[in-house]
Amino acid sequence: MIARPLLGLARTMANAYGERRLRRLGYLDFVDARPAGALAPQGGDLWFLYCLIRQLKPRLIMELGSGCSTVIFAQALHDNAKDDPNNAGRIISFDGMAEWADVTRASVPAHLAPYCEIRYVPAVEEDRGQDLGYRYEELPEGTPDFLYVDGPALQPKRKICFDAMYLQDRFRPGFTMVVDGRHDTVRYLRKHLSGNYRVRRNLILHNTRFDLLK
Repeated sequence: MIARPLLGLARTMANAYGERRLRRLGYLDFVDARPAGALAPQGGDLWFLYCLIRQLKPRLIMELGSGCSTVIFAQALHDNAKDDPNNAGRIISFDGMAEWADVTRASVPAHLAPYCEIRYVPAVEEDRGQDLGYRYEELPEGTPDFLYVDGPALQPKRKICFDAMYLQDRFRPGFTMVVDGRHDTVRYLRKHLSGNYRVRRNLILHNTRFDLLK
């Protein structure tokens, strides 16, 4: 096990590196227009997500919880489309708070808007026996190649996001999901998702990646 101070140092370095790379590309310029109360971008997380989408080239991303990641996803899809116009993807992003859905919508540069749809969808409580959590009230149609779980907001007694359970029948081999933190959600999904997944935890970035195998 890596000592916690070393993990903290590694995360600081990853954030600095990721922010530097994204700023050199001009991909963080949108941050300056976000309100003072908005969460600051985490360069390590955003660079990881950008590189992953550039590598996987998904046709449909579903994102649970909008924010800076939404813009970076759209940017990666835009860059994929420049490389191959026949492989243009899109993202559908959900937010359980209308005001933050509006903030994210206003953050998206005009040239990325065609790749991005941001929806306000309330989150509702759900109880599965002793497992308490939330799910979004409705989910879109479509077969996602990539799912990013960073919403809805959780509470101390409700720590699980159940949305992947409702979407799992649509997942196909090659599907990838990244859960940002949310360790109770990760534990639940590892136990209850059907299918054969390779699961990898990134201790530095505090995320967990699920890849659906054949």
